[in-house]
Amino acid sequence: MDTDKRKSRDERLKKGFFAVFLFLIIFPWFVVAFLHAGNERLTEELDSDRSLIDDYLLQIETLSENTQFAADPGKSENGEVNGPRYNVEAMTEEEIAALSLSTEELYDGYRKVYLTFDDGPSANTEAILDILKQYDVKATFFVIMREGREFEDLYRRIVDEGHTLGMHSCTHVYSTLYKDEQSFKEDTERLRNFLYMVTGVESDYYRFPGGSSNKVSPVDMRIYAKILEDEGIEYYDWNMSSQDATSPILPKESIVRNVTSNIKYFSEPMILFHDTGSKVTTVEALPEIIEYIQSLDNTVILPISKDTNPIQHISVE
Repeated sequence: MDTDKRKSRDERLKKGFFAVFLFLIIFPWFVVAFLHAGNERLTEELDSDRSLIDDYLLQIETLSENTQFAADPGKSENGEVNGPRYNVEAMTEEEIAALSLSTEELYDGYRKVYLTFDDGPSANTEAILDILKQYDVKATFFVIMREGREFEDLYRRIVDEGHTLGMHSCTHVYSTLYKDEQSFKEDTERLRNFLYMVTGVESDYYRFPGGSSNKVSPVDMRIYAKILEDEGIEYYDWNMSSQDATSPILPKESIVRNVTSNIKYFSEPMILFHDTGSKVTTVEALPEIIEYIQSLDNTVILPISKDTNPIQHISVE
């Protein structure tokens, strides 16, 4: 009987030792794999946060400089517009079609407002699109590259609902994008091909991360602007900013005020907004901003098109 007990105890001890041995072998690998996955996730989040922080710093740095852009196309004399050539609101669809004009030509003499959103798609893109649809407004989205069905559906929805799809680099990471000419060319080509594969649309519109007047690129930005020009791509900066990137979460009221208090001074205001998951107050401010714009006489909100007068902080020449 004692022999049987000893054998049973020995078996249990062997099983226990074996279990401990397996645990000591397997657990470290599990921990390493878990930490590796967590590190990759944190690295992605840090890259994203670093990009946003860079944007905050660039926005703050250029706020005092934005007054010089008032002399660029889009500044009106004492805030006045020439007056509409056509009374579009009173025309029928057939009358408009008979004119055979581009949208920009049709609204000649109107104050043309361009709502532009950088950095998407994000968790807020769908809400932004819902608001634009509610007010029957078309905008422009300068997007980065995000793979996965959720994001690809958003790219397609942007196009399907008549908005302009523009490029804003693959990752928005300045150190790789602006490293050299080859890096910039490859990044632009990769994003352009990706968007074409997802939406069937080849984007001809670009906004430089940080704007063309950024101070972070080690390469003269005119070189990158010339690269885009050679590829038939037009780049667009802005002459008005909602300033929603000057702090992590700018109050809704501040965003509304930043836009509505300045828009009357421009005949072609191109307004900078940001479409990231943290910009919930940008979404909240959007309806009030749109309603204010639509209340202005001889004013129309348009998406960027090939006929749009580009706002550019630097010249290729």
